[in-house]
Amino acid sequence: MATARDGRSGTYPAQQAYGAAFTTAFTPGSGPRAEYSPHLAAPGRPSDENYYSPDDEMDADEDLGELERRYEWIVGLMSSFTDERLVRWIIAFFTASMGVCATLEILYGFGATNPIALGVQIGSAVFAFTAALWWTVTSWPRLRTAFGFVILSDLGIAAANMSANMPPAYAVGKTAFFVVLGLFAGVFLDRWMLLTHIGLTGTLVTAIIGYNLLFQDVPPLGALVVWAPVMSLIVALPALLYTFVRAVRLDQS
Repeated sequence: MATARDGRSGTYPAQQAYGAAFTTAFTPGSGPRAEYSPHLAAPGRPSDENYYSPDDEMDADEDLGELERRYEWIVGLMSSFTDERLVRWIIAFFTASMGVCATLEILYGFGATNPIALGVQIGSAVFAFTAALWWTVTSWPRLRTAFGFVILSDLGIAAANMSANMPPAYAVGKTAFFVVLGLFAGVFLDRWMLLTHIGLTGTLVTAIIGYNLLFQDVPPLGALVVWAPVMSLIVALPALLYTFVRAVRLDQS
């Protein structure tokens, strides 16, 4: 359906309303941040552009069907720019690299020192190789499957890290895998899923560095200097990606 154009300003009314909502959201002292919704001016509702009701939230996270539709929109946007198979192969390569790291640790003398921990380390490597193979042979996963992949990978990275018998610098270096997973989560996952990933990985990184601080003679300043930038990457990169993708989606709505 065609949208009437405002002859005075040369813009569409929806663009004017979106601009007003953007100004309200990011101008200090302008009141609570509310996203633009076309229902705000519906009959029976207050006409104030700052008025907000949970019923007006266009992307409410409680509706899984809506989450799936947004997820499919993001996957479709990706497919319009590049070959989906290429992206799956890149993810598979990254996932397999986690298994390669765990395997090399065992082969070069950094394997766990007791059978249970060694089993965890081997299991983490097997999961990484299995997930990599899965990415190469399957079609693009649904939303909850993609979320499960991220969370299981988070746990697998932490398990392989904590079970290995390696110097502290090696253990901290492997936390970079969390950052790469955050890139995937920031682009494709929904808000609460992304927050779950960030909260989980932040806790795991703190536990890994805290263990090295307490039991590996790492100085407190050295632990802090490593922990702060790693945490910044874990939080900032996926959050910025999510914000960018969400802004593009709202602009196209």
